[in-house]
Amino acid sequence: MARSARERSLTAQLRMMLDMAGADPKRWVVGTIGASLILAALDTLGVAAMIPLTQLFSGETDNWFTQSISDALGTTEISTLIPVVAGIITLVFIVKSIGAIAFRWWLLGRTTKISALSAAELARRYALAPYADHRSRRISEIYRNINDATGQASSVLLNVVSLVSDIVVLAGIVVVLLLTSVAVTLFAVVLFGVLVFGVQMLLRRRQYRIGEEVAAAGLEAWQFLLPGLDGFREARLTSSANAFIDGFRAARLRRARAARVMGILSDAPRYLLEIGFVVAILGISVILFTTGTPAEALTVLGVFAAASLRALPGLNRIGAGLATIRTGRAGLDIISKAVDELAAGGVHDERPRSSERFSGDIVLRDLGFHYPDSEEHVLQGISLEIGENRTTAFVGSSGAGKSTLLDIVLGLLQPTEGEVLVGGRSIAADPASWYAELGVVPQDVFLLNATLTTNIAFGVPADDVDLERVHEVIRMAQLEALVAELPDGLETVVGERGVRLSGGQRQRIGLARALYRRPRVLVLDEATSALDNVTEHEIAQTLGALQGSLTILIVAHRLSTVRHADTLVFLKGGHVDAEGTFEEVRATNADFARLVELGELD
Repeated sequence: MARSARERSLTAQLRMMLDMAGADPKRWVVGTIGASLILAALDTLGVAAMIPLTQLFSGETDNWFTQSISDALGTTEISTLIPVVAGIITLVFIVKSIGAIAFRWWLLGRTTKISALSAAELARRYALAPYADHRSRRISEIYRNINDATGQASSVLLNVVSLVSDIVVLAGIVVVLLLTSVAVTLFAVVLFGVLVFGVQMLLRRRQYRIGEEVAAAGLEAWQFLLPGLDGFREARLTSSANAFIDGFRAARLRRARAARVMGILSDAPRYLLEIGFVVAILGISVILFTTGTPAEALTVLGVFAAASLRALPGLNRIGAGLATIRTGRAGLDIISKAVDELAAGGVHDERPRSSERFSGDIVLRDLGFHYPDSEEHVLQGISLEIGENRTTAFVGSSGAGKSTLLDIVLGLLQPTEGEVLVGGRSIAADPASWYAELGVVPQDVFLLNATLTTNIAFGVPADDVDLERVHEVIRMAQLEALVAELPDGLETVVGERGVRLSGGQRQRIGLARALYRRPRVLVLDEATSALDNVTEHEIAQTLGALQGSLTILIVAHRLSTVRHADTLVFLKGGHVDAEGTFEEVRATNADFARLVELGELD
């Protein structure tokens, strides 16, 4: 059984992120560690170069470096050697600083790219998840995971790599210090080790809880923001905008408070290190002046001071990095859990599995369906034959199973019993090829904040749009009057979700979009239920002109929409209660006749 997200090791979770971004974890880590070793060598060289300089200040010249400089200059005068050695050391530090900046630039580029690519991959997996799984997810949680949680997770990756780099540098510095004084080095290592890692051990649980708090507050913020903006019209009409924004404000303040605590816990070790530095100077001075000569003490103190200039910032980053890793671990756990759930559901492949196209009658064979969390069947025992190039309408009271049946025929939901065949071939065998034959007009047409052309050729790259086909479907959907009225014609931006258009205009655009695909099967899912009579009549005329040239499936309540269908299927309680022409079903089925009489289909 797979381990839970929290039980996974940090290494396994980071490997998962790298895999999601398409990076080879081994090559990525080896490359990063290799660059860290080069930087560590430069830092170590800079600190080591301080040894001959401090020895020169105390009058010592008996080391190979100073002797080499003396031989090259032809002099042993300390007044001449000190500026030269100091200049060489300055050059080393300049090269080291440039290298450190270059490494940081390179590292940020690598880690931010991993963050972007892993977020995009997570979004791709959500977008290609099974339809049934998608319907059960909260959109606010998806947004939180893609935006906030991946940000937390990427901060862990950056700080882990930075932590390794700083540890390698510190190890090099410790080696140099050991060459100057074993006792002083051991004293400093123990002191700063306790200050850094001891404090982190005390704070680790608190830091992880803060990370969980940040993630929870982020989810709560999305839950309040989305209805306030996506549901703008309803929020305005119910005077509830302020209530949603108040909730959003409270969530962001909750996150801000958690971030403040996190900042303090990250910074606190830095102040302890400053105190530790003073203690270290006092302790080292006592050790040196009680065990050696003043000249030796000054040399070691000089080297220790130079090492501290590089080691203290590194220790500070290690402390802050450990805090960030622990708080960001909550984000990694969220991503790990999401990836596991998405993997369990499978991923839709948008590429057709063969070049063979679906054609022929649509046959529903003993279909049954119930949702995974319920044993109660929504559909049961449905067997139908939908003739090719004929119009079939599905009607029934609310809850009869019309939308569920249509989703199964579309291939969005998988039946729990039975199958859907087209020309004797199961649509489950090649869903992408089946989708290529479909043109769907939903009740609520989703429009992009883009041009009319872009909305009609939905998902088609701009360079591949067939403008001739666009003009053709505009005529078919009776959109010529709208295009003539728009200030920029086809290049007019219709606004977010088509807010500048009427409901009828949006539906016509949806119909044009469906027809642009040259479908063999046109599906209207309650596409005319919210339209005025004139617009509904015009769309009915368009469907009438198309009748006989392609298979048309209609789910509707209006009498005028379904009256002229070749076949009418009346659903009741999740099964087919009657089938035939409109008049045949009306004559033989009392429930349908009653609906017509009551005007529910008028």
